[in-house]
Amino acid sequence: MELTYDNIVKWMTEYFEVYSRYGQEPATAIRMNEYFAEDLRFIPFIAPLGGPEGGFRSRAEFIRTAVAHTAWYERLTPLDMTVDERKKAVVVLFNIDVYDRQKNAVVVKRSAIAHYNLVLDEHGRPKIKTIRFFWEVMPKGAPEFFELFGREG
Repeated sequence: MELTYDNIVKWMTEYFEVYSRYGQEPATAIRMNEYFAEDLRFIPFIAPLGGPEGGFRSRAEFIRTAVAHTAWYERLTPLDMTVDERKKAVVVLFNIDVYDRQKNAVVVKRSAIAHYNLVLDEHGRPKIKTIRFFWEVMPKGAPEFFELFGREG
């Protein structure tokens, strides 16, 4: 696939839907292999998650963590995308709705921004190589998902 603006926007829009629907379920998380490079680096610019030194250093580690939080799941909704074809980069502003699986209700709502670097794999398919992730700081007293569900959730 050629990394044109239209192709990238379409592919990234699909990525958000696939992650939200299938990427956090043990039976279907393998679908994330279509989107993540094997050596994916997820860098959270969020102090409670370890800051830039924390995060994940492989696709397998990211997927393993995404399916491990059995008490909750995230629904990610992209609001705006900025695409740089030359740099193979996408910046996305999106909403995160954290659902309590037992109640099937949203318990945390926030906004986030992520900077994605893309590469083409050996078959010419796009993959996300790096995610630099920033989220909205919630007002004092607003619950964080790890306060509601614990670190392992």
